[in-house]
Amino acid sequence: MHWSTYDKILAKSKPEKSLEEHTKDCFDKLLLVLDWKKELITKICQKYNLDENLILKRLFLTVAFHDIGKANIRFQAKVRGKSFEGLESHPLASVPFIHHFIKDEPILEYDDNMFYPETLAIVSHHNRLYKEVYGGYKTMKVNYAEGDYFENFIDFVNQQAKRFNLIHWQDLIFDYSILENVIPFNLFHDDVFDQVPNFKQTDKIRDIFVLFKSILHYSDWLASSEYHNYQYVSDENIDSLTSKMKIKVPHFKDWQGFQKKAAKINGNIFVQIPTGQGKTEASVLWAINHNSSQKIIFLLPTMVTTNKMYDRMKQFFEKDEIVGLSHGTAQYVLKNNGEIETEDLRKHYLYNRSFFKPVTIATIDQLIYSFFNWGYWVLTGSASYNAKIIIDEIHIYDAYTFGLLLKIIECIKPYNTQFAIMSASLPNILKEEIEKIIPEYTLIQEQKFNEKQRHLLETFENGIELKINEILSDYRCKKKILIVCNTIKKAREIFDLLQDEVSKEHKMLYHSQFTLLDKKDKEKQLDNIRDLKHGFIAVCTQIVEVSLDIDFDVLFTENAPIDAIIQRLGRVNRKGEINLRLHDMEFAKVVICKENEASRKYVYKGFEKILEDSFTQLQKFEKGLLGNLQEQHFKLIVDLVYTRDNLGASFFQEINEAKRLIEKIWRKITNNIYTLQAEQRQLEDISSRKIDYITYECVLLKHNIIKDFPKMLENKQFDQVKEYTLKIPLYIAKKYGARKISDNVEIFMIDLEYDEVYGVTYKEGTDFNII
Repeated sequence: MHWSTYDKILAKSKPEKSLEEHTKDCFDKLLLVLDWKKELITKICQKYNLDENLILKRLFLTVAFHDIGKANIRFQAKVRGKSFEGLESHPLASVPFIHHFIKDEPILEYDDNMFYPETLAIVSHHNRLYKEVYGGYKTMKVNYAEGDYFENFIDFVNQQAKRFNLIHWQDLIFDYSILENVIPFNLFHDDVFDQVPNFKQTDKIRDIFVLFKSILHYSDWLASSEYHNYQYVSDENIDSLTSKMKIKVPHFKDWQGFQKKAAKINGNIFVQIPTGQGKTEASVLWAINHNSSQKIIFLLPTMVTTNKMYDRMKQFFEKDEIVGLSHGTAQYVLKNNGEIETEDLRKHYLYNRSFFKPVTIATIDQLIYSFFNWGYWVLTGSASYNAKIIIDEIHIYDAYTFGLLLKIIECIKPYNTQFAIMSASLPNILKEEIEKIIPEYTLIQEQKFNEKQRHLLETFENGIELKINEILSDYRCKKKILIVCNTIKKAREIFDLLQDEVSKEHKMLYHSQFTLLDKKDKEKQLDNIRDLKHGFIAVCTQIVEVSLDIDFDVLFTENAPIDAIIQRLGRVNRKGEINLRLHDMEFAKVVICKENEASRKYVYKGFEKILEDSFTQLQKFEKGLLGNLQEQHFKLIVDLVYTRDNLGASFFQEINEAKRLIEKIWRKITNNIYTLQAEQRQLEDISSRKIDYITYECVLLKHNIIKDFPKMLENKQFDQVKEYTLKIPLYIAKKYGARKISDNVEIFMIDLEYDEVYGVTYKEGTDFNII
């Protein structure tokens, strides 16, 4: 190979673009990105006492030289599809150029160590930083283009700088000594990378790196993708949203008072409104109003609730380009909804995972893992800075996840990030923990909801199985009945008691031990429950508790902590309009039965006092009010039950340990800016949830006989395999001899009985007290 072979220096081949043309495209996008990120740049400079003009200049230089290393002879062969000998890495080959122009004025210095986020962003814009990054490139020599090419390129950069009105800009002069750095690995490690672990200012190093790398990513991705219509934020406003509601929602006339109040607030809000009364709409109005280039991020507890919220947000924002979905099976959901063309799916999936779209609906885990430096953490993390973040059902999380969330709020709050915290049943004692971090907020309540009654409540001192005759009687009266048990074992027991009395079309069993495909079918069945003209019985575990927009007439449930009871109550007479469909009922019938021993021993272990006091207080209020409990009474019970004594010192210790975990990961594992590796995550047992039992993702042998999963994986049919997966507890997986079906994926094959009615069936004697 010789330079005379090539008539121009290419950056892209499909379509063909020269390096100068691509860099010009990146500069065009950078002008937009700097405007979008203006608030974040200012806040970071203020917090860390940085010269904002210097930062803007360095961001410009980062984009200017991010691909300059493509002017090497091996890359030019590669981009044209030709073979070449030796190693090629254009990010590494770019290091001598950027380093030459910034080395004498580092962004940060610490004990003779220099921090160069520009160089670190460039070398990682196609890679992730980790301890041995580019270890295989120690001997890579670079054959750069002729010097006159770089002189002309520098002249081009100087011309472009005029567009940015950079303060104190001085034209760059090309120095031929740059081309003498033929082994850039040594320069990168000796002068830049090896100094990173010496910096002790955890937040500072990480935030500055996130700023530089995210702005480079936005500029480069948008220039490379031809995403001409990209919007950083939504252009919806209250008027446009109101117009859509009048068209799409029958009988809609105007927003409720509390929703209008939320829309007016320019700051944090705490929405304390009962389930099913419109708090989601309130949060959306808050998010789109007073929005200063802020992305909207909606965080929920589970994948099921996230999928449902994604569907709702698409009604508000309408376009796939506006609303993103991010969780473990999001790609499967998008593909099977048929909303996005196949060739665009990968692009949308990447944008969704990185919170690239104006509105992102995600599980809480996606944000937490970004603060573990996992996956696309730079982009998800930067999207959470200067954002409007809605956290729904915050009361759902255990002490560990709650603590992680508190720490993350603390980290991103300084960057003009505003929060809408939503819960119908958050105890005051936990609300006080949030107030330590977000002391200034507006409480959104509605007195009419406090005095509203939706249920007629009865407690029952015995097990739920003794209520079967009453359940059947309600069913024969064409009532839609929800039964919630605390374990799968109990749910199956109740379901079996219905066998001879209720036809299979009029009942269903729903719990965690179904395949993804069957779960989706059951969720559709639940969604359509209101359209049935006959009685129906759904026997579920607490998987049904969170954010499913379902509406039954009658609830029979085992006792649970009061906040869980409130969630279950939200699935019956959800809108408080039961008498419109059942004229003989003013309120939904609710029967709370005593929990079984397995609930205390397994499901709510450590919360025995909470469980006991929940039932005691419900009995007390039932007796005093003859079962006519209003919303305010349930909130009062929450605070009577959730006391510091009942939660115990260990609960608050776990919160504090979780808060310390994030800084520990940054300091001791990722050196603030490395990406967490899979083996590190497993070794350190790093997770967004503290779980009592580890699960394996499994497929079943009986399905494999038909589908041949190993062959499907060979053909990269990952989504089709995903349809048949289910989570099996580790102790059960080992007992039944689960084995990996491929070295490349963490999916196991297991021989268990299964059908779409019961889910997984275990042999007699298996202890199965899970949900």
